[in-house]
Amino acid sequence: MAKGFRNYINTTVQRMISSQGITHSVYAMFMELYYGKPVHKTVENSYEEISQVRFKPSGTCYSADRQYAKQPRQDLDIIIPVYNVEEYLQTCLNSVIDQQTKYSYRTIIVDDGSTDKSSEIIEKFSGNASVLIIKQKNRGVSVARNAGLDCVDARYVLFVDSDDILSDGAVEMLLDEAFENNADIVEGGFDTFNDGKIVSHTKRMTGLSTVSSLSGFPWGKVIRASYFKNLSFPAGYLFEDTIFGFILYQLVQTVYTLNEQVYKYRLNEKGLNLNSKQTPNRVDSFWVTIQILSELDKFGIEPSESLYTLLLQQISMNFKRTFQLKPKTIQYACFRILIDIVNSKWSGYSGELAYSHLNTSLKNAKFGDYLVACLEIALR
Repeated sequence: MAKGFRNYINTTVQRMISSQGITHSVYAMFMELYYGKPVHKTVENSYEEISQVRFKPSGTCYSADRQYAKQPRQDLDIIIPVYNVEEYLQTCLNSVIDQQTKYSYRTIIVDDGSTDKSSEIIEKFSGNASVLIIKQKNRGVSVARNAGLDCVDARYVLFVDSDDILSDGAVEMLLDEAFENNADIVEGGFDTFNDGKIVSHTKRMTGLSTVSSLSGFPWGKVIRASYFKNLSFPAGYLFEDTIFGFILYQLVQTVYTLNEQVYKYRLNEKGLNLNSKQTPNRVDSFWVTIQILSELDKFGIEPSESLYTLLLQQISMNFKRTFQLKPKTIQYACFRILIDIVNSKWSGYSGELAYSHLNTSLKNAKFGDYLVACLEIALR
């Protein structure tokens, strides 16, 4: 019955939401009954319930000052975390190391305890003076990226995932605009591909832009290295790149985008995020949000309408990633924590009009309305 209801949600919820025959209040009551009629829970009880599904990782977004040189040796450091990706690694590394450019750059390869032939492939580049190889026990992509950041000696940083490909001329195109515009971030377009076939093209407008035009992915962009003086990827979490929207993009000043395709993103069915669907690890989407919110003040980031809109977007995304997890009552536990955060830290903000239903459901502590609002946003 539960499985049938999930299918029912997936296939008919949009029609129900827009139907004149079913009001929002009735649908909210229906959803509330399915996900567990709210019972009195303290915030502490709610944290305990979610922890039984997936214990909160201990990683932090804030790091002690990294000692970056005032006169960096390179224009760019390219950081590639590697873990058991032997099938694609050689192609990835070649695409990075063989870049033709007038700029100086170094490739930092972080072997995160690979147990396949990835280490052998990496070792082939050990004699290359423009390659730094770091080996560590397997601790996850966040720790691997942070290990690379600890070694940065460049003006800009570029992240590349080890199953992806850096397009020919990408370094030249990105750094041309970075230096010409004194930009904090320059991002280009990218192709998504699978089995050697292009699935989609994502393009940008060329010119000075705003952070709202940027993707939330770490890759496909050069970033001024000094922004990572105190910023780290939180160890142990999935969705660790959530720090970009909430922290990095709140700090940068000058953004430039270009419509050239600088990156090729592989749809890898063995990838971590794809493999984590409908598993307890999806709760990390909620946990990393909580972690980031608790550390915003360390970066001097104050609440604002735009940041609250981003929070509402993230809340709906967290629900989308976790709504099929069991027990269903964790949805109310998440809701109970969120209303406490929103009403204590964000009570004076309303966000954009598109998120007004979600905002009022949290401010008024209406669980059913919250569920409907999240689904409305997810189905847009």
